[in-house]
Amino acid sequence: MIMVKDKIKVLVDTMPAQEAEQLFTYIINNFQLSSGVELWDAIEEVEPDELDKRMLHEIQNDPDCNDFD
Repeated sequence: MIMVKDKIKVLVDTMPAQEAEQLFTYIINNFQLSSGVELWDAIEEVEPDELDKRMLHEIQNDPDCNDFD
């Protein structure tokens, strides 16, 4: 089963964004997802607190934060 998931991931990664969105809509409308799967739209958006703001500031101003090696 893992091979099939890997193939799907590669396919989605290489397709244009509009096609990926159409595929996502098709999956949501035609398949019952297992419980516990949250849609991004269902996640409550909250304002960042002071810690979040400090971390974001550090990320934007520290060149080492862009180095993922």
